[in-house]
Amino acid sequence: MTDSLLHQIALTLAPQVGAITAKTLVSYCGSAAAVFQSSRKDLLKIPGIGPGIADSLANARLLQLAEQELDFLDQFGVEALFYTDERFPARLRQNADCPAMLYFKGSATSLLSARRIVAVVGTRQPSEAGKAICEELVDGLRDYEVVLVSGLAFGIDITAHRKATLAGIPNIAVLGHGLGKIYPNQHRSMALKLIENGGLLSEYTHQTGPDREHFPMRNRIIAGLCDALLVVETASSGGSMISAELAGQYGREIFAVPGRPLDPKSAGCNLLIKTNRAKLTESVADLVAALGWQTPGHERPRQTQLFLDLNPAETALIDLIRQRPEIPIDELAQAAAYQPGELAMLLLGLEFKGLLRTLPGKRYVIL
Repeated sequence: MTDSLLHQIALTLAPQVGAITAKTLVSYCGSAAAVFQSSRKDLLKIPGIGPGIADSLANARLLQLAEQELDFLDQFGVEALFYTDERFPARLRQNADCPAMLYFKGSATSLLSARRIVAVVGTRQPSEAGKAICEELVDGLRDYEVVLVSGLAFGIDITAHRKATLAGIPNIAVLGHGLGKIYPNQHRSMALKLIENGGLLSEYTHQTGPDREHFPMRNRIIAGLCDALLVVETASSGGSMISAELAGQYGREIFAVPGRPLDPKSAGCNLLIKTNRAKLTESVADLVAALGWQTPGHERPRQTQLFLDLNPAETALIDLIRQRPEIPIDELAQAAAYQPGELAMLLLGLEFKGLLRTLPGKRYVIL
């Protein structure tokens, strides 16, 4: 059955249907449209689907609300990306708890799967020194073809967005509410600038308000979108520490700016460094060295002799990876049609030869 955006949106609106349940339903039924065509009896056969969910999916009001959302998308030029959409960011799709739907308004959805993405997070009440180092670090990223991600909140978030905009770095704000409003309202002008060279991203429909529980959920998108998460200033608990914890679970690199031992605004950064969950970061040089990034025009020279010594399987694998920088391993396995063990051995051999580098999230890039 052909899927439709109407049914995809409606599925995410059903009570008791979160991201994981929505994906389970689609997996068993084949599409969001097929979920709504399935009988109550068939739905109840799906693991984890009880009478409450089955009955909620029979409510015609869901499709009416989805129609309203489609009208909003058309009127304001917002794109809706279901997790099965090829434009849905590959980094996020790797995570079991990723949203089933994303709403994006911006200059290009391709930014969501950019070659290099750095998230910047921190306290809502930074020190002047914290804001200064944040600006310095963000400015230093301008030569590395980076997309910056943050949350448009007061403090470090908005400092990072403003500096990135001034530096011409595309940057994306992940919101804890729908795109029908901007919160906080004081950052509306910056949000409009982001749309021109970056964008606004949310998993919530346009009428959803900035409820407290949405912001921790928002943090999993920030952590899942990036290659590296940079914590500038934070207390030992709060949203930034949640983002760091999630980034670690997703296999992302975590960096933290150290602070004075007794400064509560740096307690979280110091803790992340002390417990080896984050790399100590005093400058962009620390970050790019750890990630192995090269500035454009200064890439490492090709090891031509090693290329000449590759066997046909290795050559074919290199050609596949060259077609798409930083290809995730699941996509590589599908394209290469190798058994997992055979693919792992080939990749390991290419790494030993200095031709590949493994990035966070089991992605590969040619050196």
